[in-house]
Amino acid sequence: MTKRRGKIDFKSIEFADKPALVKGGLDFGYCLKIFLEELEVKNLAYHTCRWHRENLYYVAKTLEYLNLPTEPINITSKSVKECILYWKRERNLSPTTINHRIRSLKQFFLFLCIEAIVNDSPVKDFEKLKGPKVIIKPFQEDELRKLFNQPDKTTFVGFRDYTMMLVFLDTGVRLIEMEHMKTSSVDLKNNKILVFGKGAKEREVVFQSTTKEYLRRYLLLRGELIHDYLWVSDTNEPMKRRNFGERLTIYGNMAVLKDVRVSPHTFRHTCAKMYITRGGDILSLQKLLGHSTLEMVRHYVNLWGSDLQQMHKRYSPVENLFSSV
Repeated sequence: MTKRRGKIDFKSIEFADKPALVKGGLDFGYCLKIFLEELEVKNLAYHTCRWHRENLYYVAKTLEYLNLPTEPINITSKSVKECILYWKRERNLSPTTINHRIRSLKQFFLFLCIEAIVNDSPVKDFEKLKGPKVIIKPFQEDELRKLFNQPDKTTFVGFRDYTMMLVFLDTGVRLIEMEHMKTSSVDLKNNKILVFGKGAKEREVVFQSTTKEYLRRYLLLRGELIHDYLWVSDTNEPMKRRNFGERLTIYGNMAVLKDVRVSPHTFRHTCAKMYITRGGDILSLQKLLGHSTLEMVRHYVNLWGSDLQQMHKRYSPVENLFSSV
């Protein structure tokens, strides 16, 4: 009897599930569908799934426009580079937008490789495009005072908006975290709110006495409703993401603030700046803002170095030690 000592040629063998997978690799729409289903199974946020879907949709449309293969198994590094050049030269897209599409492509092809739908990723060695860093200018204290003077606190909407701005500034929460806040997550006794951040990660943010008092009164004004969402419209419907930005824009226009963007993210940066320049440490700031690494909070420190110089004059160990000498 001949012994089986030779090497197996796996490429010549068709496993039971192989034909279906290869067929799937010829259909971008099918691959996109199962990729998005996988993200849903992993319980990624709705907005994250939509972000990937939109990025990949534009990739497919660009490939089609450039008469390049759209089948995942036929997409090459060269065709992706042609897309990038088209986005830069013809569409004048920013490096940030292009990087978003590359990032989605990387996640997409990583999934297809794991599922054995394609053999390799054409974008595995792609790096992010370099571009100018956009610095979000934080509010100055006089700008904040002007903003907080605008809401009419004698009305429900005005009182809600004033309280909303206090929470944005005191906690530094993201817009999506503000949108999904629940009344049951507000702990007035311990000055905490449980929020759900990126990747459905939960954390507690803290607030102080002024914000606490306004939250207490807002909850009384809000009253009991059929849903648990904290922030509601004058018709008692949960506020949507766009509503928060729209309200802030209104007050920014009323306050005639022209040199700073009035947005939830500006409040977040302002919270970070004021926290650091008043002596807060970066580890507790990282926890408050929900950053997974220290990279972003170190960036905050670098941004406001001149402010930290002023703070150091006040808190210098040497100056304080010898000030009485």
